[in-house]
Amino acid sequence: MDKLRELGVMIDCSRNAVVKLPALKDFIKICADFGYDYVGLYTEDTFEVDGEPYFGYQRGRYTQAEIREADQYAKSLGMELRPYIQTLAHINQIVDYADYIKHIDLEDILLVGDPRTEQLLDNILSTVSKTYSTKKVNIGMDEAHMVGLGKYLDLHGYQNRVEILLEHLNMVVGLCKKHGLQPQMWSDMFFRLLSQGAYGAEDEESASKLAQTLAKEVRIPEELELVYWDYYNTDPGHYKSIIAQHKAMTDNISFAGGAWRWMGFTPYNDFSIHATKAAVSACLSMDVDSCVMTMWGDDGTECSMYAVLPVLYEAAVTGGKLTDKKGGNQGKERFEEVTDYTFEEFMLLDVANPGSVGEKRNQLSKILLFNDPLLGIYDSLVPRNVAEYYKSASDRLFDVIKYGNRRFDQVFEMQAQLCHVLELKADLGIRLRGAYQTEEKDALADICNKVIPELVLRLDAFYEAFKKQWMCENKSFGFEVQTIRLGGLKQRLLDIQSYLKDYLSGKLQSIEELETKALPVGYALYGPGDDSPEYNRYQKLATTSRLTW
Repeated sequence: MDKLRELGVMIDCSRNAVVKLPALKDFIKICADFGYDYVGLYTEDTFEVDGEPYFGYQRGRYTQAEIREADQYAKSLGMELRPYIQTLAHINQIVDYADYIKHIDLEDILLVGDPRTEQLLDNILSTVSKTYSTKKVNIGMDEAHMVGLGKYLDLHGYQNRVEILLEHLNMVVGLCKKHGLQPQMWSDMFFRLLSQGAYGAEDEESASKLAQTLAKEVRIPEELELVYWDYYNTDPGHYKSIIAQHKAMTDNISFAGGAWRWMGFTPYNDFSIHATKAAVSACLSMDVDSCVMTMWGDDGTECSMYAVLPVLYEAAVTGGKLTDKKGGNQGKERFEEVTDYTFEEFMLLDVANPGSVGEKRNQLSKILLFNDPLLGIYDSLVPRNVAEYYKSASDRLFDVIKYGNRRFDQVFEMQAQLCHVLELKADLGIRLRGAYQTEEKDALADICNKVIPELVLRLDAFYEAFKKQWMCENKSFGFEVQTIRLGGLKQRLLDIQSYLKDYLSGKLQSIEELETKALPVGYALYGPGDDSPEYNRYQKLATTSRLTW
């Protein structure tokens, strides 16, 4: 196979940021220009559902009229707008409402076999069928790791969890038939329930045994498409092996890759491109002709959807969707024609994560932004010469927008202002603790009277740039979370300044946090290695205490 039959992109509209209609249309147009066939909207609860007034309440949910308008716009460009919903787990923002709390199994997993669960899903699928013109729907059902182990266990005792999943799946597929929809679902739960939590087997012997188990234990409805999702690997052989394991269950398979914008404020374009080329090439060699690029927004959707345009472009090129008149792949000039920026300029957006190059990745920009200067939880991750690095990074990013008036300047300004903050903030805790413990009061006075006031000014500028980017792309709902986080950071800096003033004047005899010996970061970071730190949990970046119960 030399090209994909269809290529799509899925926008996460459920992690606080719901893309506003003008920006959604603009993004659809860009995807059309890149050769894409459809755009998907991932909406857990963020769309208006008949009979469910609290579904997406005060969360910026799409009205049915908005979805219809976006749908018609996509059709005018020869594209589809597709719904990506959840029908088992992940609808976490509704679980505490009185209408739903009794019908939750555990965490954010709906209670299988419960009449109210079926009623909710019937309402969701009915709404989907009349607001989208496409018949295709992604029903989710991923990452329901604890299915059957909560209220379901209390009601029914321990049951075969694959059978629980299949029981629920058959009910959902039946509802899809009722409403004239063609379902697809993420495939991970079949693997995880049958292979000790793993999403596929790596070695040949284990892969063969797992394929046999999947073929025996899993009965996939004939009309259901399985979506294999994988964003983490750069070896084509890995993808080929897992695709082969999927084919033990069904030949009705598609693939979902990732345009990484879900690890903080800064994209992973370079890593995403390496992974995407490997994955799409593997799909073509294994006769998987449908791919979608997911754009998740974990922990608050801080990164612009436009920031990963290089990944979407490269996916289209690798998948054979962008070709010249002779059938060859178009060069990078097409990227510039569509975006008004060079490909190389857009790749600069990765720069806020030092060392995130090629197959390496890290999330240091967010970690170091929220790392508390007094607690120093993540000080051991601070690279050498970090201030000089961030000064150079901010200069390069500001240089991209020095002439102004290009369409995505707000994306570059946000990243530039972030680097401008980190020039002073990244190693502040190290300098502060060092000066305090060696009793260098002149250095402490400099931090108190010069560094912190300048840092607060830069943080204000970053906040305004971030807010501008958000409001250009998203509804205002959800930004209150960023206001709380960044407002809290600003107030914490002002508090540290007041502690220093009191300490230097003799009013305060010691600063308790700085009396504590700093330890290396103790959390189990979930990057691929020690040189690739990732920890995308604001609560644990800001404090070792509890923000909420």
